[in-house]
Amino acid sequence: KKLQKTFERVYLFLMPGGVFLFDINTPEKLRGLDGQVFLDETEDAYCVWRAEYSQRSRICSYFMDLFRLDEESGQWERGEELHRERAYTVEELTDFLRQAGFLDIKVYGDKKMRSPKPGEQRIFFVARKDKRSKINGR
Repeated sequence: KKLQKTFERVYLFLMPGGVFLFDINTPEKLRGLDGQVFLDETEDAYCVWRAEYSQRSRICSYFMDLFRLDEESGQWERGEELHRERAYTVEELTDFLRQAGFLDIKVYGDKKMRSPKPGEQRIFFVARKDKRSKINGR
């Protein structure tokens, strides 16, 4: 419901003829992250995170531990973050965009000017607001 409302708000404030562009991680990619551990390190930062995917809720959670070097004290400070990403199908998102009023919806594969293929990791969406729509209206 929140995503549908977001699309409606984007549509409302987009100028007539305007284009809404966004990309998603595919459900396949998010499922594939389940149980994976990642690490990123620089001289003054260290980040390690673990991903968990729930089939029931279709949510991928990223549990992050962040360590930053405090230059003044020379000590490492630890922080934690939790990020969540819900998996949506192309059909669901296209339907949400149509319900919000968007026309001429196009879907592209991962950085390719072609339709997505099975196994894509990322999908790009382009949706246009009708040129004849009223400003801040349909």
